[in-house]
Amino acid sequence: MYAIAKSASHLDAVLRIDPVTGCVSVLAGGEKALPGYEISLPSNFGVSGLDGNAQCRQGFYYSPVSDTAKAPPLILIAHGGPTSAAYPVFNPQVQFWCHRGFAVAEVNYRGSTGFGRDFRLSLAGCWGEADVDDMSRAADSLVAAGMADKDKVFIQGRSSGGYTALMALSESDRYAAGASLYGVTDPLQLRQATHRFESGYLDWLLGDPDGHGQRWKDRTPRLRATAMNTPVIFFQGGLDKVVVPEQTRDMVEAMRGNGQSPELHWFETEGHGFIQEKSQVRMLEALHTFYLKHSQDPVNPW
Repeated sequence: MYAIAKSASHLDAVLRIDPVTGCVSVLAGGEKALPGYEISLPSNFGVSGLDGNAQCRQGFYYSPVSDTAKAPPLILIAHGGPTSAAYPVFNPQVQFWCHRGFAVAEVNYRGSTGFGRDFRLSLAGCWGEADVDDMSRAADSLVAAGMADKDKVFIQGRSSGGYTALMALSESDRYAAGASLYGVTDPLQLRQATHRFESGYLDWLLGDPDGHGQRWKDRTPRLRATAMNTPVIFFQGGLDKVVVPEQTRDMVEAMRGNGQSPELHWFETEGHGFIQEKSQVRMLEALHTFYLKHSQDPVNPW
């Protein structure tokens, strides 16, 4: 029996497991990540909802690798999916932030996989609402525990996580800034272009648009551009066939039409998810500059 194993401190490994003896052999990978550098390991945290149940709102917190007497700036990350999950495994981009004085929190909001069927189904009809509320509660909880600076909480996400981040920014000004990485800005447009395998997924998340038209409008970030007063940075691939480039362009234009100044970083040869090393470097450098710009006092670079 073979498996791919992940770890919080080592690179992915290919394992061979003897089902009779239980003996495990590493066939490839498994090396220590970032040799010579300290790694920030994830710590589990729970967040109480209105029902007082902390188990249903959970996440992983990564502290900055350098000691600091002050609460650090926090990057709150909404995972994609949205019915996917965040896992406590090595992520070089998380370590990038921890080595630059930021804390990172990946949140398993309502609808995330791995917490039971009822928890996953709790996102039905509530996308853009339940997830947004849980992200905010996670931020409040970490600030109250002294694990984040209340004036330096940033929110970001990829794909559907970008949608959650944008909806959060349209609902509240409690974030210092936010980032959408090829995030959904118009669910109805996405519904019209989505592939057959997920043809009913958006209707499950928001309800049938014929019967819940107002809900779709209320939860469309592009239509909520006038409610967004927080700085936002966008990253978009020109070859994206999931969140098509027009979605991000339209959102940026809507914000500019309202007198805002969103940043847009375009990657003409990337699709839905940046795979080229130079693109990932450019994205992280732009994000770092952006977050430093919108911190009240700059974080010292690594």
